[in-house]
Amino acid sequence: MGVLYFARHCKTAWNLEHRIQGHTDIPLCEAGIKEAKNNVPIIKNLNITKIYSSPLARGRQTAEIYAQYLGVPQETRKDLIEMDMGEWEGKTAQELSLFSSSLYLKWIQDPRLVPLVPGSKEDVYSAQRRIVEAVKEIYFKEARLFNVLIILHKYICSLLRCALQNFELSHFKNEIIESTLPQDLAVSSPEFFQAFVFPKK
Repeated sequence: MGVLYFARHCKTAWNLEHRIQGHTDIPLCEAGIKEAKNNVPIIKNLNITKIYSSPLARGRQTAEIYAQYLGVPQETRKDLIEMDMGEWEGKTAQELSLFSSSLYLKWIQDPRLVPLVPGSKEDVYSAQRRIVEAVKEIYFKEARLFNVLIILHKYICSLLRCALQNFELSHFKNEIIESTLPQDLAVSSPEFFQAFVFPKK
């Protein structure tokens, strides 16, 4: 029986500036490349046989560095892309939190309060369903037999963590992982996905 591991991509210049990236395609910075190389010995111990990522440069480059050092195949999938963050892309959380009436503050606490980010084309429920379906497909294709690593993005990973733990989206902020080291959410049997029910809107 294989294991699914999830890890956030390594750092970009916008990460260092605390800017929201969303679909904006920012490559890894020098610090991010170094971080990825430093993570390799830890990831090597997981016996990963394949790595998936979104086509966004920061995810793809992280996966490519790991795959090159581990000598395993790497594949990009569009359905692993980050949430579309619309008008908030390029802005910092601090900029978006200046007023108590801030939509961003409401969203980060519970995305159900602002299900569609201003300027976005994908609501939070669609994004959560997309990432769960993508992970489900990868699981049945690969991870039932082999250990697989999926490189994800900050917000889409939080939606996935909420879904896999059957948490309401009020847990969204607490499920954001800043670390780029692999996480195992114990997706370890077909029965999990067969029994999975999406949280109510």
